[in-house]
Amino acid sequence: MELLVVPLQPRFEQLLTDQLRRLAKTMTREQLVEFRLKQLYDWEKVEDPVTRRFFRASTLAWTREELKALVEATLRTYLPEEEQEEVH
Repeated sequence: MELLVVPLQPRFEQLLTDQLRRLAKTMTREQLVEFRLKQLYDWEKVEDPVTRRFFRASTLAWTREELKALVEATLRTYLPEEEQEEVH
């Protein structure tokens, strides 16, 4: 199943890309996927009410496998393989 990632507004796209690049310095790609999934499932800890509602709705509407596919598609879009750094 191929997922399309909806483009973000430039400001949010840059924030997401910067965050993923920072995390990629210390995590493998699989660790990044698991970390992002954990963030989704920890929706109660999110301070921003819009993001919290989105995370909660996402975890209720989609299965874990579907969310994992979405996270992987997001990583492919905003952190291409060539930007993944080696973990030392």
